[in-house]
Amino acid sequence: MAKKDQEAKDRIVRVATDMLLEAPEAIDRITVRQIAEQSGVGVGSINYYFGSRDHLLSIAIGNILAEKANQFIEQKDTGESDPVERLKNMLKELCNISLANEKLIRFTLMQGIMNGDMNTPLYLVPMLKEIFGAEKEEIELRIIALQLLQPLQMAGISPETFRMYCGIDLYDRDARGRLIDMLVNHLVIQKRRDKR
Repeated sequence: MAKKDQEAKDRIVRVATDMLLEAPEAIDRITVRQIAEQSGVGVGSINYYFGSRDHLLSIAIGNILAEKANQFIEQKDTGESDPVERLKNMLKELCNISLANEKLIRFTLMQGIMNGDMNTPLYLVPMLKEIFGAEKEEIELRIIALQLLQPLQMAGISPETFRMYCGIDLYDRDARGRLIDMLVNHLVIQKRRDKR
């Protein structure tokens, strides 16, 4: 891809991301024409570079969450030295952001499932490496990351169905925190004990 094309593509993603950050509840009203106008490109460029408005918006939403996840990964000096607690705190914060932008997240999760996106769990791997050190191979860490995220993703797609299934109300901050603690304790702490 030519440098000029890459710059245009990056500008389009940045504009879409900014639009979502300014008014996340307006996701249904964001049009290709609005994005193109603010990006300084033709409407056809959106479809050319991204295939569809929905694909572009899912990339923008993914960027927002990835930035938050990276902030947690890079902030080892958050006052919490235990990487397991930092992992729990990161997942709790991402869930808080997700539920505050429920429409956006449900949209992104559905797009990810339809497109077969497996990148999201990779954001947990650096923290899992910190927790397990050399005890686990990369593939094991990826599987643990997937096991941590899949219940949260499924719950995000249909919080009411998830509540009926397991009795945990994702809209209740304390219940959500207990769910994350339970997932991490089961999948991380138990696997560390099993190794000993």
